[in-house]
Amino acid sequence: MNLSKSDFQLASTCAKKLVYKKKKYQSANDTNEYMEMLAQGGYVIGKMANLLYPDEIEVQGSTEEAIKQTDQLISENESITLFEPAFEFEQRLARIDILVKNKNKIDLIEVKSASFDSDAKKSEQNRKLAKYIRDVAFQYTIIRDCFPDAEINCYLLMPDKSKRTTIDGLAGWFKIIDSEILAEPKYEAPDCIITQEKTRFSKPEVVFLHENKPNRDEYIQQLRDFGILNYKDVGSEVLSLEPQTRLEAAKFIKILNNNLQVTPEDYTLCKACKSCEYYIQDMPECGFFECWRQHTKPFPSIFDLYYGGALGANKYLDELINSGKYQFEDLDPERFRKGDGTYGTRGERQLIQYNNTLNRSEWKSQEFKSVLDKLTYPLHFIDFETYTGAIPFHQNMRPYELLAFQWSCHTVVKPGATPVHSDWINTSNEFPNFKFAEALMDRIKESGTVLMWATHENTVLNTIYHQMEEYGYQNSDLKNWLENTATIKALNITGRLVDMNAMTLQNYFHPEMKGKTSIKKVLPAIWNNNPHLHEVPYFKPYAAIDLENQVIDPYDTLFNLVKSECKEEDLEFSEEVKGGTAAMRAYFRIRFDASMSDNARKGLKLQLLDYCKLDTMAMVMIWKHWLNLMD
Repeated sequence: MNLSKSDFQLASTCAKKLVYKKKKYQSANDTNEYMEMLAQGGYVIGKMANLLYPDEIEVQGSTEEAIKQTDQLISENESITLFEPAFEFEQRLARIDILVKNKNKIDLIEVKSASFDSDAKKSEQNRKLAKYIRDVAFQYTIIRDCFPDAEINCYLLMPDKSKRTTIDGLAGWFKIIDSEILAEPKYEAPDCIITQEKTRFSKPEVVFLHENKPNRDEYIQQLRDFGILNYKDVGSEVLSLEPQTRLEAAKFIKILNNNLQVTPEDYTLCKACKSCEYYIQDMPECGFFECWRQHTKPFPSIFDLYYGGALGANKYLDELINSGKYQFEDLDPERFRKGDGTYGTRGERQLIQYNNTLNRSEWKSQEFKSVLDKLTYPLHFIDFETYTGAIPFHQNMRPYELLAFQWSCHTVVKPGATPVHSDWINTSNEFPNFKFAEALMDRIKESGTVLMWATHENTVLNTIYHQMEEYGYQNSDLKNWLENTATIKALNITGRLVDMNAMTLQNYFHPEMKGKTSIKKVLPAIWNNNPHLHEVPYFKPYAAIDLENQVIDPYDTLFNLVKSECKEEDLEFSEEVKGGTAAMRAYFRIRFDASMSDNARKGLKLQLLDYCKLDTMAMVMIWKHWLNLMD
């Protein structure tokens, strides 16, 4: 049994996870990592990197076949460039993204869709790239052992956020042909999906749309000269990690050779288990429960405490776990205090959660009514959908530069008024951000309070404000409106945006929220326990119960709601949109997937509109409940 580079990456976070991967336990990240790669352009970055090497040979087939093919190609060619060659040495296995061999010199190149900023300080770059450098270090140990006399150079090849592409529509140069999603695992997992031994996805095919054009080489030269990829030399960092990497790899191989048995020295139960990807409820083989079976079931509720992991110099939860205490009532509220004996803002929130969780009580602050009374009508509840992918859509954009492609707004003109909905979405080939902001300005104008959930909307408006200067966009009305609406710290400007997430932290708690204040945690807590909200006429479309007479989360009603709004035969629904990653993916497909039918495109657009509409309606639902509490 071999240790692959994805095995090494996973085991480095917890040795027990290596066992679960080899046992083929399902991981919560299995689907997420794949879909995120699709949404953010990870597979396209791989194709783009390959195009930079004109005489490459791609090594294909199973791992065993790839090892044989790689060995043959290396032995027959003094100089050669290989994509995904496979090397194995003493149970360490890696398929290298790009390997360039020129006589006794070898370049090991790892391609990543994550970005770096070549203008940043080297120390800052290395800090942000640490996990990728570790990945290269593992591969280096194998190549060093296979070619002990070679000169080996190590590079990351990644999007560089300091580079603006002069290519307009670069993302449209590539087409992703999605893989089939299988009910049972079949394919070997790509190394980018680290938690799977076998995957339910095959690696999608990425087609370069200029491949068969007479001037193909001119397009590829543009990728070299005006594209977004850049090399980051990590040779010295890799050499410094080599000794530790070899020790860790040896430890993980020992586990593999010991019939997947781990010792207490190999792993420990700790607060990091909270985010374990092998925690999947209702699964017969759940890695998390296998670890914790002798200790607690279900999920240790001390993990639910708001910022609990930061208590006691980040050690309090581990103290509880080591002493066999896992339940919420085992928490000691005295430990919520700061060093000076006061609770502080975070400690006060923890105390509120602790008391009201044990009492099963809903809480509101004494000041909450006055906070709500300060909101001035008309009230505008806004939500934005944005895209931040590796591959720029437009000329002069950087990798991961923000695109604002959609907004939703529910406006309540006066007390008791029915919310009025308006929205905007971009489906054209133009850079959307300025029209996005102008349309929003025309809708909410200068009067009233503008409510958002968390700070994303303020960040977007800040970005657009600065983009106006960067792109030379002239609109004095928009510039003034942004200065009056957004909070712009660089200019010491406080706008009229109000954060409902901050209002929740300061003024409201429900036990079913646990330690979370995201809208998708607050809404179900309120919606599930206040059936009178379901009878409000403008909330009724989201009111539904399941076969067991349990209230359904409004976000889980979206897909059926969209289909009910139109004749199903007039639309095609190739995927479901009810989250941010899915929204990014849908927008990418609307813009660049030429294979989509008009009906499929309409279906995705309608889903995007209804998803964003629910985000702002959810804010209205929560606000409405808060008003009821005041009464």
